[in-house]
Amino acid sequence: MGFGPITRVFLRDETEVGGEVRLSPGETHHIRRVLRAGDGERIELVDVSRRLFVAELLEGDRARVLSEVSAGGDDGGACVVLYQAVPKGRRMDLVMEKATELGVERIVPLSSDRGVVRSGVGSSKVGRWRRIAESAARQALRLKVPEVSEVMSFGEAVEEAEDGGVLLHNDPAAPPLEGMDLRSPAAVFVGPEGGWSERELSRAGEAGLSVAHLGPYRLRSETAGIAAVSRAKVLLGGYEGEAYRTECPRPGIDGADHT
Repeated sequence: MGFGPITRVFLRDETEVGGEVRLSPGETHHIRRVLRAGDGERIELVDVSRRLFVAELLEGDRARVLSEVSAGGDDGGACVVLYQAVPKGRRMDLVMEKATELGVERIVPLSSDRGVVRSGVGSSKVGRWRRIAESAARQALRLKVPEVSEVMSFGEAVEEAEDGGVLLHNDPAAPPLEGMDLRSPAAVFVGPEGGWSERELSRAGEAGLSVAHLGPYRLRSETAGIAAVSRAKVLLGGYEGEAYRTECPRPGIDGADHT
């Protein structure tokens, strides 16, 4: 038997100390077959209220909740929403993993004029991205799994973000991201390998999005997405001060104020 919890499981409901929970077939397989955990070993549970518990494995797919480790709260600090144009191949998998580890609140895959995805993506691909995000949240010891949205068109995305968004563009005339007055929740847009089209740049300007760059180097789309999340989190104060929230409203809605 190990000395501490061997893994973290995200529940779909609330739980309480002394209760029992049933693990999903996927979690049971991971714990029993991959981690080879036996009855009596400890796991961590995070319920929908973002409360962290320690539980003991019972027979089969059951676990008994032993104690509460922390009350609910937002583990991510300042809220960052990443609107990421889907890059080639499986590079979006890397964005999902690393952006989650860095504390992103939500990831919105984008279809774009010059991107590899210009229409709806199958549910199997979005489902895989969500599983990657959940695995990364578990590894990073987060208290929530970031939302991974269905693929959204560029036009829909800029309407959602409104004037709270920052379009990252490899234009030396644009100010650096560090020069922007970011407010939480911050919406950052990362384009495809071919960059934004003139139509998209015009549409972003009409919607009130700001334009900024990440530096003098031309980054791959997936690298830019990961760097953008990290730098935006730092600019917003990370996990400290007034940037800390228990809930993160979506940019442009739910009462977000960018004035």
